[in-house]
Amino acid sequence: MTDITSQAEPAPATGQGWASRAGATLEPDTWAECVGQLLSSGSEDALYRGHTAFEWELVSSLERVLEDHALRWDADRFLTMQSMVEDDDLVRWTQDVETALARQFKHKAAHLDVANLPQDWDILGWWEVMQHHGAPTRLLDWTSSPFIALWFAADDHRDGDGDMALWIYDRRTARVNLQDVMRRLRDSEDYEHVDDRRVQNRLLELALDSGTDLLIPIRPRQFQRAIAQQSILTVSPNISVAHPASPWVKRRLATCVRIKEEWKPEILAACQTMGISRFNLFRDLDSLGSSVKESFMSGGNQVPDLI
Repeated sequence: MTDITSQAEPAPATGQGWASRAGATLEPDTWAECVGQLLSSGSEDALYRGHTAFEWELVSSLERVLEDHALRWDADRFLTMQSMVEDDDLVRWTQDVETALARQFKHKAAHLDVANLPQDWDILGWWEVMQHHGAPTRLLDWTSSPFIALWFAADDHRDGDGDMALWIYDRRTARVNLQDVMRRLRDSEDYEHVDDRRVQNRLLELALDSGTDLLIPIRPRQFQRAIAQQSILTVSPNISVAHPASPWVKRRLATCVRIKEEWKPEILAACQTMGISRFNLFRDLDSLGSSVKESFMSGGNQVPDLI
């Protein structure tokens, strides 16, 4: 296995496994070697995210939308985003857009008579709902299963797209770098009396104030899809299009594994053996429709069973 690392000073990391490999790019020679590495280095602290393209960075949907909007409507702003210059006006614009998008989503959701929406103070809860329904947020979706992450990388991959990527982020890296923030949180007068959701929102507020480039893991609300996908979310306190160094820092805090395109049949076969499929991960009628079609298409000339 080739270990390609930057010559720059790595971000702090502690412990064994993936935390000790933060900032590395690993290139296994075979699928068997890749599986062996995942099984031997995994732990309950490891988070996994699959990318259809190896070149993709750890960029949220909000960051992509902001960049696409600037490219379409404001050439000067787009050029500022592509530069390595911090710009106060750009920072304010990204914050204003994010606030406006959330406000618009919450206002219109209130008129749809949807059950179990988050309370107004639950910023993370609203971001989760927005992310779940396709609105841009600064959240990134991860899973505690490397094979679920690999399924997401391979499922949307088309032949000829090139190699895929499996990103791995160890929660211990965040814990080490957030010690001061956690200490301030625990020192608050009512820390022992607030529920977990309010604690996570307060952690977010403190992290936003600190200006860190860390990815902060949070536990999503336990709805059906989140449970099926073994979902974990991370929050990016800094929006990278306004903070040019942010993508570089995130890359130094995670590990990237190159997943070769020719492994895709083996990946999908392994996932099928484990019961990892669109229907089992999404648990809705749309995924059931896709599952029925895929089942028929993979069965040759057989007529599907009626019962």
